[in-house]
Amino acid sequence: MQESNFVFATTSPDDPIRSDLQRVDAHVIQPEEYAEIPEITDDDLVRAVIKGPRKLDQHQ
Repeated sequence: MQESNFVFATTSPDDPIRSDLQRVDAHVIQPEEYAEIPEITDDDLVRAVIKGPRKLDQHQ
């Protein structure tokens, strides 16, 4: 399984989202797309790490 290297950042009015959200919203998930996602097992849940929301660094 290949891991993605996406970095997610918060958006702001000064840096708008550059994705085509209408196209994303219009996408209908097909049954074969579910095959890409492995089932979550009990062992996966035992090893899960629950993280709370992060606080952004406050720069002055």
